[in-house]
Amino acid sequence: MDPEKGHSNQSHRREERKAYHHAYRQAHREEINAKNRAYYQAHREEINAKDRAYRQSHREQRKAYEQVHREQRKANDRAYKQASVSEALKVLGNQCSCPGCGVAEPLFLTIDHIHGRRKGEKRDALKEAKASGWDKSRFQVLCMNCNFAKGEKGFCPVHQQPPASNGHLSSTQTNQMSLWSSVLPKGGASD
Repeated sequence: MDPEKGHSNQSHRREERKAYHHAYRQAHREEINAKNRAYYQAHREEINAKDRAYRQSHREQRKAYEQVHREQRKANDRAYKQASVSEALKVLGNQCSCPGCGVAEPLFLTIDHIHGRRKGEKRDALKEAKASGWDKSRFQVLCMNCNFAKGEKGFCPVHQQPPASNGHLSSTQTNQMSLWSSVLPKGGASD
């Protein structure tokens, strides 16, 4: 028997098995995931206890690994975020959407939830916009100043008139509008 042929035969069989198992996992993905979820639910406490014990016993190794790889991870995170921001600006627009603003410097642009978010709720607009396929009905590009003003007041007092109230302003809205009218130049919004 030729030793070289036997070796290549083994690697060929290994590749066939690998391809078969991959195809099986793809074809039965839902079934496998359901079994894994059921197992986890049935053994949750045991699994979590093992995880905690492992993390405790390997604390020093984890710290050392983090120290060695911290800078690389930060660089990767920055590169990924920059690529995502560039993609967002290409799709959603390369300048502030606030009428009359027009800031186009990428350093000053942010992704904004058009319909806002609840007070105190932490959401990453960039991640959500990317996950939604850059849905222009939910997200827009604003400069930091316009985004901050919109978040605090509901509109940008420099570039937009306050929203029509129909005579139903809360005391907080009335106080906010009087504060902004005292700060703005005479004549309302300016360009």
